[in-house]
Amino acid sequence: MIHRREFLKLALAASATTLSLSVHQAFGFESPSGSANGRVIVIFQRGGLDGLFAIAPIDDPQLPILRPTLSKTVLASGIRLGQTGFAAHPSCAKLAELFNTGELSFAPCAGTTDKSRSHFQAQDLFELGTGQPHGSSGFMARTAKVLGGSDEAISFTQQVPLSFQGLDTPPEIAPLTGTGLKLPSGRLREAILLANQNTKTGQALQQAITTETQIESSIGMDVTAARGAAAVNGFPKIAGQMGRLLRANQKLSLAFIDLGGFDTHVSEDGILTRSLVNFSEGLIALKESLGAEEWSRTHVIVMTEFGRTVRENGTLGTDHGHGGLALLLGGNIQGGKMLGGFHGLSDQALNENRDLPVLVDWRDLLGHSMRHIYGLNQQQLSLIFPGHGVRNIT
Repeated sequence: MIHRREFLKLALAASATTLSLSVHQAFGFESPSGSANGRVIVIFQRGGLDGLFAIAPIDDPQLPILRPTLSKTVLASGIRLGQTGFAAHPSCAKLAELFNTGELSFAPCAGTTDKSRSHFQAQDLFELGTGQPHGSSGFMARTAKVLGGSDEAISFTQQVPLSFQGLDTPPEIAPLTGTGLKLPSGRLREAILLANQNTKTGQALQQAITTETQIESSIGMDVTAARGAAAVNGFPKIAGQMGRLLRANQKLSLAFIDLGGFDTHVSEDGILTRSLVNFSEGLIALKESLGAEEWSRTHVIVMTEFGRTVRENGTLGTDHGHGGLALLLGGNIQGGKMLGGFHGLSDQALNENRDLPVLVDWRDLLGHSMRHIYGLNQQQLSLIFPGHGVRNIT
């Protein structure tokens, strides 16, 4: 009988089609019975997604005033989300379909307690889950401990993310890649460059890195904000691979993936439209590859480190803000709702007269799914989110 770690290595080395259940069976890997309750998948959008672009409050009269350029498309052809007063940008049409079938709810004003507007501090605060910017363990690691260890945990990242640090035994690491040119970062990149030093391959790799940096800089993105996360343009392929792997191994009940490409200071309309098409298609690919049965026992939580400024800037983009968009998806979430409320875009309703406030704490959204999927009680949730009493979200 092949060990699960060896299976993952073999499966990830194969093509996307060989991640199917038939190959899983061909390797003789026996599917475990799986978690009795279900699975939680956390998707972290690094860079600070502009949630007001993706899902906009089209009934608010301030929207076209504050965003004369960035609101044009959603006001003209957005897809209304029930009676919420919000509409999905056309690039998020597939998300609107999930909303209408009760498989998606959204929180327009979600986030953390961080107000630094620093990518790195806000990302660390999110992943640690303690309300502090520094610590030795992440909330995913503490969740795994409450569930009994790392055997049921997997991270679709290049390295162990901060959210999973602090476990005695690291989770499975499955660094999936998409279709775009996105070279690895950190120690892995350094090792590849060192191995190809003074060769034509090494020169080509270095040129590719330089080109990648120049492209991202030219569109106003902080190239370090993604922290080596997979590029969103490859998410449909990545998500399909994820879904097939998770469906084939039902015991993997806690999963994390991060995506980059959401830091839109300049020319946001075109850049984010393309990113959101890929992101939406990726979520559909995840749903379809999991299959109806697995989708019905899965909660997918999508969050970013912070939202963007309510007002568009002089370069037709937006800057770092506070409250942002969060999504909750799954086949059995009783969705089709707006979570946490929305106070409008008037000056009085904004945080520091520029950002959306945080009305849904990230720990409450995560805790909601952990309570529902794993049956955790308040005492167990307090071990995952110390110092915070997880509240119900409505």
